Amino acid sequence: MFGVAVNYFAKADHPPSVKQSAKFAVSLLKNCPEVNSVVLVDGSDTVDNEFQTYCESIDVKYQHSGHSMSFAEAYNYGVNFLSEDWIVTMASDIYVFPDTFTGFKQFIDEHQDLQIGCLIPYLSRCDLPMQRTSHSSQKFSCYAPIMSYNLNVFPKEVFTKIGGLSTRYSGNFNDIDTSIKLQSMGLEVVMVSSYVHHYGRLTLRHGTNVDARNDWQQFYQDYPELKCNSDLWNLRLDKFLRHPLLKLVFQLNLKNRNKDLRKKINAWVYDNISKYQQVNS
Repeated sequence: MFGVAVNYFAKADHPPSVKQSAKFAVSLLKNCPEVNSVVLVDGSDTVDNEFQTYCESIDVKYQHSGHSMSFAEAYNYGVNFLSEDWIVTMASDIYVFPDTFTGFKQFIDEHQDLQIGCLIPYLSRCDLPMQRTSHSSQKFSCYAPIMSYNLNVFPKEVFTKIGGLSTRYSGNFNDIDTSIKLQSMGLEVVMVSSYVHHYGRLTLRHGTNVDARNDWQQFYQDYPELKCNSDLWNLRLDKFLRHPLLKLVFQLNLKNRNKDLRKKINAWVYDNISKYQQVNS
């Protein structure tokens, strides 16, 4: 049912943990019965023959374009090798459980009337606060205002219609740009009550080809109406929230000059998205 494209990037001076994480990540996908195919997309400068051999040994397709690729380019390249109706983009430091995709399949089967643009899980670690939770926390499937690119499940026809990931950004704001495009098409981003472990920032701390400052500037050139004085990347999150109470609280809080109080109120908004924006079962 699912085809997965795993994004990998490494430099010569990266520690062994970067590659070992990717190996572990793709090997765990082989434990998921709903996953039909896995593609490891190597966006590094050169082919890694040892990694290629490893992938082939566990029936994972290793793909290298012959040159280095950006975050978005690698995902778009990898999805081209997937033939499934549901495609997944996944970072190389995401560690799934055997029933991860069972939960996604069950949600899809039970909500066939829902206009799904993208499904995302709860994560152990995430820059997007509403997507971050512990394994033991109570989780509801809910309408997510925006998403992060860590593990994302798309109908392939939707991924094609939005043109994949925008290559205007090197690795930041691609996720919000995708959220905007899905919203404009009347499609939903849903956070499914499934938990996945995310190691987090494994490659970023050792150097990548991502330019965060340039991405920030480019995004607000593209979407100036979404910029405000908020704690979450200066983003007008209220433009994406569905529940009127959450929207109102966020909007009123923009006028709050007490920085500590503003953060606490925004944290309340993030924490209550799963409660107020639940998807009806």
